[in-house]
Amino acid sequence: MPTPPSIADMFDETKWSVNFTRQEIELIASYMSVHAYEPGELIFREGDREHYMAFIVEGCVDILKETSDRTERLLVSLSRSTHFGEMAFVDDEPRSASATARDKTTLLVLSRDNFDCILANQPALGIKMLRNVAKMISQRLRMTTGKLVYFRS
Repeated sequence: MPTPPSIADMFDETKWSVNFTRQEIELIASYMSVHAYEPGELIFREGDREHYMAFIVEGCVDILKETSDRTERLLVSLSRSTHFGEMAFVDDEPRSASATARDKTTLLVLSRDNFDCILANQPALGIKMLRNVAKMISQRLRMTTGKLVYFRS
């Protein structure tokens, strides 16, 4: 019977890990946990105060935003190798959107508390991780700005 992949191996398959050495990946992975979700299962709800970032290793996650009439609108569907949840992870604010598993989904989760441990014990790695998070938020903001300009014109 084949051995299941380690958390480090799963994390190494994500786009987010590309800027890290294998040793750094193994260290980060030691602070992560694995979470499994069934299709349609809520991962977190808009307004929740949990502070973690998640990396999709299997499946697809829908990110939904509640409108003024209390209906949910699909913002984006994220697939394997991508991540989400970085805003609440960074700013300690409530979740700005909801996340739901579209199909059977496996996530690697890095809590803010565990990240703070990395930052305290391995400050250079923590800073490198923060730069990665900032880059991802910047890329998403640029995409959103482009969409806003398109829809306003």
